[in-house]
Parts: sequence; C-alpha cells; structure tokens
Amino acid sequence: MPYQTAATPRHKGWWLDQINNRLVAVYNGTEVFDFDTNDMAVAQALATVGITSASGGITATTGNIVATAGDMRVTAGNIRLGAVEAFGTTEPTEWIIFKSGTQPAGTITTSGGLGADDTTVQKIVAGGTINSVQT
Repeated sequence: MPYQTAATPRHKGWWLDQINNRLVAVYNGTEVFDFDTNDMAVAQALATVGITSASGGITATTGNIVATAGDMRVTAGNIRLGAVEAFGTTEPTEWIIFKSGTQPAGTITTSGGLGADDTTVQKIVAGGTINSVQT
C-alpha cells in the first residue's frame, strides 16, 4: 500500500506521499511544505534571505505585500490600482494608473496620497483635505 502520512506526530523530515505524487516536508508530524509537479506549497510563513525572483507572476490572495525596508520598484510595466480586467489594452506604460475610486471624506490624517475619481486625479497633502491635481 502507498505511504500517505507521516509516521508519528514527532516525525521530522521528508517523506514521499505516493498517493498524491508529492514530496512532503514535515516538522513534528505537521506538513510545512510540499513539492509536486505543479508547485511548491508552503503552509507556514516563508522567510528568505537575499533576492527572491519569479519568472511568472506573484499573487497575494489575502493579506498584503509589504516592504519593511528598501523600495517597492517596478522597472518595467505599470502599477495598476483596480481590477486588471477593467483596464484597456492600449493603456500607457510606466505609469501609475488609477481606475475610478471612492473619495475620502473630510480631513485626511496621512502623509499624503494620490487617487482618481471619474473626472480628476486628486491629491492629499499631510493633514489636509483632498484637492484636484491642477493641469
């Protein structure tokens, strides 16, 4: 019979899940990640040192993507705020592109920001209210 689960609750190491055709890493009987023909699935927090590269896309389905130091950089393409399917195919390149959003109301307690409604690009300055960007 194919081996499916870790041997004991104290098992630490690798095992071959022959039923699901994957290689599994286990710590104290708990699966922490696995490799199969489609992906590497990580069940715990992942910390990397150095550069992490992706030749495909990176998707965060919940939570945030946060840089605690350094810069968030886009060296080619656009930063798009809004659903991808809402953008046309002839959008500009190397721009921050806004789709219509909800304006904040009243005084904003932030360092600043940019946004857009249906007709204008708007700015917020520290401790101020929202104003249209002048052309």
